[in-house]
Amino acid sequence: MTESPLAPLVLDGWFVLHQFVRIVPGAEADENASARLRALADLVARHESPDDEGWTGVYRIVGGGTDYMIMHFRPSLEALGRAEREFARHPGWQELIPTGDYLSVVELGLYHVSAALVEEAAGQGIELHSPGWAALVEARMKAELEKRYVQSRLKPEQPEEMPYVCFYPMDKRRAVGQNWYELPLEERAQMMAEHGSVGRRYAGRISQIISGSVGFDDWEWAVTLFAADPLDFKSLITEMRYDRASSVYAEFGPFWTGYRIPVAELAAEWTG
Repeated sequence: MTESPLAPLVLDGWFVLHQFVRIVPGAEADENASARLRALADLVARHESPDDEGWTGVYRIVGGGTDYMIMHFRPSLEALGRAEREFARHPGWQELIPTGDYLSVVELGLYHVSAALVEEAAGQGIELHSPGWAALVEARMKAELEKRYVQSRLKPEQPEEMPYVCFYPMDKRRAVGQNWYELPLEERAQMMAEHGSVGRRYAGRISQIISGSVGFDDWEWAVTLFAADPLDFKSLITEMRYDRASSVYAEFGPFWTGYRIPVAELAAEWTG
């Protein structure tokens, strides 16, 4: 096997924008402001149900210096830009104070596939990045995309039975002696397999969306977790702190935690 620090193969899905906002103080007591917020809730309702064009959801954030997280999933950067503009131009948006945002694209990392392909290429005498390597990669990626569960990962939906949300960005360390990007692919793949085994123990309790943000935002990845019990966030993230991929090589940004506001209750939430 190669000892090259090769980047793993990834499959990219929907683009996602996390927007953080606060309600303008006193808006709920202003009749005109409340009417604008009710109309904005109607706009969310038109985009709430997932389809081929994506979806939008609103979450009440507890603490974190903000009131709400508005999350938009769309099939392209252009479509995401149009959604951002549609909301920003809505009269109700003037009743919100932006406190931050995060741009990324849903990503499925294929460490195990990458390591297997490197081994297969070596067995066939195929050099990395050669036309033969490109053909191997193309065939395998096509096969992965045909899997139903892969498509569900790349075009995620809000799990209806999991109303709680936890969002945070993260990096892999590049410090001397702790540089993730200098490690051989096989070592990284092994650590990510161990990392994933922890997550699989929470299947049915937590659903996760990993999105890549290298070149898009200040961190390298964003993690969005959904759960039926918010204490499962604490339990899972604590356990993951102890695997080597996290304990030695991970850096974490701020955390935002809250719960989804059903669209039928959104107008009352914003104006009550």
